[in-house]
Amino acid sequence: MLDKICNILLIEANPNDLLDLLAILRKPGNNIFTAENNKEALELLQSKEISIVLLDLDNENIDQREIIRWINSRDQILNINIIVTSSSNERLYDAIDHSKKGAVDFLQKPFHPKLVQTKIGVYKYLSQKQKRVSKLLENILPSQTLKEFSVHGKSSPKKFSNATVLFTDFVKFSQITRDMNPDLLIKKLDYYFTKFDEIIKRYKLEKIKTIGDAYMAVGGVTEKAPHHAIRTALAAVEIQHFMHTEMETSKAMNRDFWEIRIGIHSGPLVAGVVGQHKFSFDVWGDTVNVAARCEQNAENNTINISHDFYEQIKTYFDCESRGEIAVKNRGKVGMHFLNRIKLEHSFYGRGINPNQDLRVKVGLPKADFDGMRSFILNKLKAELDDNLIYHSYEHTLNVEEAIIKYAQLENLNDEETMLCRTAALFHDSGYLVKYDDNENIGAKLFEKYGTEFGYNEEYIDIVCKMILSTSVDIEPTNLMEQIMCDADHDYLGRADYHVIAGRLFKENDSFHAELTEREKIEMQIDYLENKHQYYTTSALNLRQPGKEARIEELKKRLRVIA
Repeated sequence: MLDKICNILLIEANPNDLLDLLAILRKPGNNIFTAENNKEALELLQSKEISIVLLDLDNENIDQREIIRWINSRDQILNINIIVTSSSNERLYDAIDHSKKGAVDFLQKPFHPKLVQTKIGVYKYLSQKQKRVSKLLENILPSQTLKEFSVHGKSSPKKFSNATVLFTDFVKFSQITRDMNPDLLIKKLDYYFTKFDEIIKRYKLEKIKTIGDAYMAVGGVTEKAPHHAIRTALAAVEIQHFMHTEMETSKAMNRDFWEIRIGIHSGPLVAGVVGQHKFSFDVWGDTVNVAARCEQNAENNTINISHDFYEQIKTYFDCESRGEIAVKNRGKVGMHFLNRIKLEHSFYGRGINPNQDLRVKVGLPKADFDGMRSFILNKLKAELDDNLIYHSYEHTLNVEEAIIKYAQLENLNDEETMLCRTAALFHDSGYLVKYDDNENIGAKLFEKYGTEFGYNEEYIDIVCKMILSTSVDIEPTNLMEQIMCDADHDYLGRADYHVIAGRLFKENDSFHAELTEREKIEMQIDYLENKHQYYTTSALNLRQPGKEARIEELKKRLRVIA
């Protein structure tokens, strides 16, 4: 759904023209922001990811040239379509003559609804198509390489004196392919490689390619974060742990399981883009060959590393020397098994996840969001009362999904989005303890567990305030708290409102006195009409119309009962 929502900025000083545009454009999928002057417009352009701008040429309070210059000076120019509007043919002709300065189209005032909708629809389609192409390119080529192509039309190969190469492959894969249904084989490969992608991205490494069952990634080539060797070792340990968990689960359920080998080496290499029609980012050099040999000489479910790589990571990892091993076309290479993170450098003394100090050293976020997410979701799934059919595990996931949607529409950065998602995951955790006073208990639970996952005092304070902002008697004080409240009540404006509200009342009946049908409807109308409000522009655009429709539906039900 998110890729069908478009942020549209209306820069219009005439209140009547603005009302006309709002009446025409308030449709599903249009997330509309408004500005009456340059200050408001530039603030929105800087803080939101705008795709289409409707720019009024008639009002002297708006300096159109300043706005167009600002857009032209930004990298995202290709993602912003400027449509100028005017009641004067002369001004529109002038805009057309100067279209190379930034405007792509024009609209004559007074506005013709169908023409406005048609043109907006065209540029929404073009914008969404461009975003999908950009996303696809980002999945194929590193971001720095894409920038080089956009500026220079090409990307030059680069030599690196010290980079790290990681290889994985599955044990006895040829036998697996012979005995397994092709559809299931591809599905399982996709499952594993998708998880590897997540881990590689989290540790700021670059996936190079997959060849059959082999997976290749590099560190120290495309990223700016420090200590690529350590980050690669951390990624390898997490991949190994993931595969071990999958294997133990399969054994317990008497299912077939896959085993893995991992090999890593550091040294000089060359990186660049090859191909004329189908681009591919790749790396070359002896370092690649040695890393492949390390993987081939690994034992099942182990991480086999070269001595050169070991020297760069030995301070933080427990390793086991294997001596020198003969490899094809290279002679003897010193190798070690990488077993785990040293306990003093890991969270919870488990040797799997880096602690806060190590995370900061290698340029990772201080907080272990993924570890925290896994912990609280497992706790909610296992311990929530079965009678909580509204405040359930699924509800928490739905709120997190809404957080991600609003965070993108409101243009939060990665850190802010992570903190909002954390608040979403803990906002109903108080129901693990008791049914009432949920928000305060949830905040206290996060205070208890947050430090264990590397959240510092500032993070804990921000997250707790977001959790408490969902209380009925507390108003959100900033954008992140507003997004939390809107995500928590996203369903109020959705078509499935009545189904979800039914679960809430059924749950309430299990813990409090049962209400009559009339009382339930009156309570909903009072809450929706008099107590609840959406705060962010995105929620007001996307959910307020649906919420108003729900109010009318409830009033009709009430009249039937009366």
